[in-house]
Amino acid sequence: MGRHISSSTIDAVSSSINIVSLVSEYVHIDKRGANYWGCCPFHNEKTPSFSVNPDKNMFYCFGCNKGGGVIQFYMDIENVPFADAVEQLARKNAIEIIYDDSFTKEEDEEYARAKQLKNDMLDLYKRTAALFRYFLNETEQGKPVLDYLARRGVSPEIAESFGLGFAPDDRRWLKKFLLQKNYSNDFLAQSGLFSKNYPDIAFFSNRLMFPICNRNGEVVAFGGRILDGDGPKYLNSGDLPQYKKTDTLYAFHLAKNQINKRKTVILCEGYMDAIAYHQAGLNYAVATCGTSLTEEHVHMLKPLADTFLLSFDGDEAGQKATFRAVLMCRKAGATVKIVNIAGFNSGDKPKPKDPADVLLNFGAETLTSIVDNSIIDSDYLLSRLAKKYPIDTPDGKTKASLEFFPYIDVLQSDIQKESCLEQLCNTFGLSLKAVRSDFNRRDAAQKRTVPDGHTSESLAPDNPDIKKNAELRAMLAVVSNMEYFTKMRSKLSPEDFEDPAAKELFYALEECFREDAVSLDAILAKCGNEKLRNMVSETVSSGEFAINSQETTPKIIEDSIAFVHRNSLKRKRDRLMNKIRQCSGRTLEEQQELRNMQYEKMAIDNELNVKDVTE
Repeated sequence: MGRHISSSTIDAVSSSINIVSLVSEYVHIDKRGANYWGCCPFHNEKTPSFSVNPDKNMFYCFGCNKGGGVIQFYMDIENVPFADAVEQLARKNAIEIIYDDSFTKEEDEEYARAKQLKNDMLDLYKRTAALFRYFLNETEQGKPVLDYLARRGVSPEIAESFGLGFAPDDRRWLKKFLLQKNYSNDFLAQSGLFSKNYPDIAFFSNRLMFPICNRNGEVVAFGGRILDGDGPKYLNSGDLPQYKKTDTLYAFHLAKNQINKRKTVILCEGYMDAIAYHQAGLNYAVATCGTSLTEEHVHMLKPLADTFLLSFDGDEAGQKATFRAVLMCRKAGATVKIVNIAGFNSGDKPKPKDPADVLLNFGAETLTSIVDNSIIDSDYLLSRLAKKYPIDTPDGKTKASLEFFPYIDVLQSDIQKESCLEQLCNTFGLSLKAVRSDFNRRDAAQKRTVPDGHTSESLAPDNPDIKKNAELRAMLAVVSNMEYFTKMRSKLSPEDFEDPAAKELFYALEECFREDAVSLDAILAKCGNEKLRNMVSETVSSGEFAINSQETTPKIIEDSIAFVHRNSLKRKRDRLMNKIRQCSGRTLEEQQELRNMQYEKMAIDNELNVKDVTE
């Protein structure tokens, strides 16, 4: 279970961390006037439109509309949830993390146990990784493994940066060693380092060990490759308290800065593939950890990268994995290319099977060239379909088209869809009118079904458009000058607002006010609508309602409050008039109710200064 971080902690993080310093860790920004400017880390651009305002301690991009305070920036750049962003920023800046007291004693104890277990696991895996490194580098058993790495073109420096190690053949040594270090049997049974059926037997033995790290570089799991003897080629840790393979990427902690800098990521299937790319200087490569690419992986990478280079195996399984990955990445709005090692012309030498083979037999320049000449995904898919089906027959053309349709389906724009339909027609000699007709009919009949059996989600926006009407402008003016919220809340309540976005913003401010944490980050955290968050950030950043005169801005806000209040009274009056018309007054109770409504209407009329109209 999770904990609620106190508003005071959120406020301390928002106010005490300098956003210029934080952003400068990820983006080159230069001071121009009162603000700092640079190219946005969240979308490709050549002309800087990314602004950092030190006075308001916030950022805003005028190109992609992302904006907010220090917490929002960290969430977006590191792709972590709100609570994790606050905790990580607080720890990095020595800010005390205080949790609220709304949990029961049992819930607090449960949380403390879970947190302690996770921390203990991280400590155990750190120690175990160091042991594996020792066996690799300092023992006779490790020498054949070092020779293997050298033959595979892995330098000692790369082996060290990836923390490579060796698990010895003796399957009982690890348990004995850890028990001597005061680890309990019960704890070690939960660690994933030992067989479930034979708890004294190490899960990994006689294997080259690949420590798997989280985004902060902490070892959370292991992969192990067998070098001789029987057994599966690779063994991988299962899910653990500190590790979920579906949202962890191998080498991400080493690659994330380069991915963000280049806006490009190379996605591999294996540990050695990722290492080979880094060895060649292509240090923006990551790999999945014994599982297929997941939406969580894509979501993790998308804030950093616009272009995904897929480097999967060329066999049938690898091609299927590539197709699934293309759909997943395109659905997220990424540009996708295929690193086509299988298509590399190796001349008289044997064809390379993977990036490590290219690096070893042809050198880093060749591997870099293959990556630089990656194939656009549509070209790759159409080429594959042309080989898979007899496209000189009507049946072959139909099957190839149907298999290509899911790709067109996940493209984000009508221009892309139309272009790919034309490309399909040109490749297979088809009529655009016929293909478009088949695509539209197939789209309606199959409800946009993608090949893996799941129904693709609508590409429509998650939230309806927000209009900057008078009510929302009133709220935005107050958010830009939060000292005026005290006056607003004394005059208005959420029920006075008709516009849903304005009402949501009022609720967010009210909650922050009651928690004594009225900061931009705290307000944005309480807004569930992303478009509303972006509008708030844009308005505050642009200075649209900034105080430039002690007379004009307070008057604008006061007039806005009066406008919202007056409209609310008019709506109440209209509702009362309808009820009065429907009330017959036949019984004593109805007569009393009618008099009460008439008195309430008179009070509203007096406040509105409207003459009572007898109907």
